[in-house]
Amino acid sequence: MLLLAALLPLAACARQPAQTPVELTQTNEQGCTRQRSVGPQDAYADPAPLKQACVGPYLLELPQNYFDNQIGTEHDGSFGLALEYPSLEAFKPGDRIGLSVDQSLRTIDIDFSYSDRFTPMQILERLSTPQEYDPESPTRSLGARIEGEPQYGLTPYYVDLVRVRAHYRAKGMGDDMRVMKAASNMDWFISTDPAGRIDRLISCTSREQTDPGYAWMNGIPTKTSTDGMARCEHRFVLPDHHIIVKLGYLRDLLPQWQQLESRASKLFFEHKVPKELEGHGKAGSAGVERQRY
Repeated sequence: MLLLAALLPLAACARQPAQTPVELTQTNEQGCTRQRSVGPQDAYADPAPLKQACVGPYLLELPQNYFDNQIGTEHDGSFGLALEYPSLEAFKPGDRIGLSVDQSLRTIDIDFSYSDRFTPMQILERLSTPQEYDPESPTRSLGARIEGEPQYGLTPYYVDLVRVRAHYRAKGMGDDMRVMKAASNMDWFISTDPAGRIDRLISCTSREQTDPGYAWMNGIPTKTSTDGMARCEHRFVLPDHHIIVKLGYLRDLLPQWQQLESRASKLFFEHKVPKELEGHGKAGSAGVERQRY
């Protein structure tokens, strides 16, 4: 009995602490609950299993190969989507693992953002207004840019590089600094709503950067330079949902902005889970019923 009593404390010390159960769902600040992907994930799974993601209060469910990493959201729930040009469909399962430069050129990046604090219009206004730390910035103001003739249904506001360089020289910067280069400055292409507020802002590498860094062969872009590439960052709003959509693509695709925007919007609305079906999704399944993707 004495020996048993002496061994009991040792046995208690040897017990392993209880493991915290893995959480199978995650709920964000807006109350959207998504099913998490737990354990090893196979980016090459074909057909691609369905994965869930939250954009503010909205739950999306789509095949995992639509995600830029091809396995779903990151641990914190953040995510981006990626389509392949020119099909504007998802890359084949596993194609983006070890992404090549030419695959990157063919990528249409898509990000959805939701804000409780600002409306989408306010966010676009902030992006096109000089900030307190540099109120005279010639790159953050329509008035400091060169307005051009409408193109592709948009109004261009070209960056004034003479003005930009003078601005930064006055701050003590040399001509060899990156901010002085055409490749580091952006032209703007905008549209406005009936009230005159910017509802679409597309920033593209300056037209004065004549070498885009790639060439087209049979309708497919191929890298030709090691010094970057001319791209566009395209923001527009889904006003009824308080969402800003951000697209990234090659500058040469600007004339197709409407098609790209329509495709991104369609992705959101087609894959948004109706409120009454939330909690009954098929995340993790192979998505056999959705092979139209």
